[in-house]
Amino acid sequence: MNTKVGAASALDDSPGLLRMVQAFGRTAGTDDIAVAASLLFQAWAVSVTRPVISGLVGARRVTDLGADNTELLFDEEGRPAGASAMTPRYAALAGDREAAADPWAEIIDDEDALFAWARSRLFDGHLAGLVDAMVDIAPVGRRLLWGNVAAATAGAFAALSAAQLPSADLAAQMLLDARRLLHEPGSPIEGLADVFPVDHEGGVRLFVRRQTCCLRYRLPDAPRTCLSCRLLPEAERRRRITLKLAS
Repeated sequence: MNTKVGAASALDDSPGLLRMVQAFGRTAGTDDIAVAASLLFQAWAVSVTRPVISGLVGARRVTDLGADNTELLFDEEGRPAGASAMTPRYAALAGDREAAADPWAEIIDDEDALFAWARSRLFDGHLAGLVDAMVDIAPVGRRLLWGNVAAATAGAFAALSAAQLPSADLAAQMLLDARRLLHEPGSPIEGLADVFPVDHEGGVRLFVRRQTCCLRYRLPDAPRTCLSCRLLPEAERRRRITLKLAS
């Protein structure tokens, strides 16, 4: 049975969060608390970054998924399976006429401000709290966890390109958007992951290259290197991508 949990209340409940980590570890097949914490964190980050990035790319609207406005969906095995806003607050650009008439919309002057709003709610207002909560209960470092945030953010753009192959122009815009989030000077995720394009069937697929490890390699029967792993030689990464696209 799926379970809905308020993100803010989960972050304030250290014993409950530890139980979530332990349950996730059992599902993943590990009793290594560091591995379970890292992978639960990454799944949580994926759940909240994907709807934010989708709205940003598709409509230049950013859903408010700050922790105080987020409800997480956990599946019957204790894995984060999605996230939704408790109230339909969002930010939109000036000139968005439909949003201007919506009392739930916060109108933002320009794109720089819109990206700053996204970082404020998603990173500062949600995932920073998850970093703080996780390092209190598990032997994981902050850089590792912020690397998971960066990978989840980059992965949201890659997932969009996989769902609907973008044109070269749209892919170029998505790359710019990704790098505005991933490489903001002073951001805790600055330089921890990147997105790069690969031409495919008349369009462009986006893939992720990260600079930190998520510890997935410690799972039973897991590969030593994931496709996005910083330790994977670039020639081997390209070979695996070619095989993935061919299949």
